[in-house]
Amino acid sequence: MKRAFPILALLAATSAFAVAIGDPYEKVVAEKGTPLGIVGAGTIRILTYRDAIIKMKGDAVDSIRAADKSPTIVVNPAPAAVAKPRPAPYDGPAVWETDFGTALEQARARQCHVLILYTGSDWCPWCKRMEAEVYSQPEFAKYSHGKFVLLKLDYLRHTPQSDATKAQNAEMLQRYNVHGYPYALVVDMNGNAIARIEGYQEGGPAHFIQMIQAYE
Repeated sequence: MKRAFPILALLAATSAFAVAIGDPYEKVVAEKGTPLGIVGAGTIRILTYRDAIIKMKGDAVDSIRAADKSPTIVVNPAPAAVAKPRPAPYDGPAVWETDFGTALEQARARQCHVLILYTGSDWCPWCKRMEAEVYSQPEFAKYSHGKFVLLKLDYLRHTPQSDATKAQNAEMLQRYNVHGYPYALVVDMNGNAIARIEGYQEGGPAHFIQMIQAYE
């Protein structure tokens, strides 16, 4: 009789739970209410109540046992958010492309805009000032890195240049109706112009960055 007592006690407790082996989840909830906690793996779910631990296999009750003590409530905890790694600070010089097609491909891959510089680095005094005061400065390089693809179109007069580059640069003048140097143009990843900055801009990199921040 001593051996039978725990079994009888469990059967009595199970009966008191008003849930039987094979009952569907809907009946369990109808009889006992929403579980205090649900822990699952695959097709197995463990429903925790104050008086019972019910194991569901698929959509049917597989086993029932009395709760040994007040359960720790676990209510489907959301997975911890994984923080995106921040890009490492950039301390190098600004990186300029020279081919328009390549710049657009990079912009589409990075989902960003292209900043195009029209310059004459070997003859234009205002271009040289912009290069010295803005484009060569670490502040501009650090800001633009990761925000824009940079494209430099250099209209040289005293330095040899390939015929392909000359032809591309001439076409780029007509494409965007540019008639002077220095000239900065922001285009989207499809090549549509969205901002223009004509001529020399005093104020160094801080002022120039302020002008283009709205077009990142």
